[in-house]
Amino acid sequence: ETMTNVNQGMSVEEIEQVVAQRMANAIEAIAIYETKTNLAHKSMSQTEQQEEKVAENARNKKKWEGNHNGSLTTSANFTIMGCAL
Repeated sequence: ETMTNVNQGMSVEEIEQVVAQRMANAIEAIAIYETKTNLAHKSMSQTEQQEEKVAENARNKKKWEGNHNGSLTTSANFTIMGCAL
């Protein structure tokens, strides 16, 4: 619906009311867009943080396994023999 269609046979007050309503609709649409955009950014940021944490945990696990690989066998042998470490 163009402004010329709205303008035909309407008073100035009616036109102002239509313009005000359209402005309100546009402002609401912008606010909704901004909210959705902010939520999407937060979600992406959280996903990136989780991915970094998973990668860090994997690195730590590999380090731990590398540092403790030999001692796990010894520890298991002591447990089997009934000795607590």
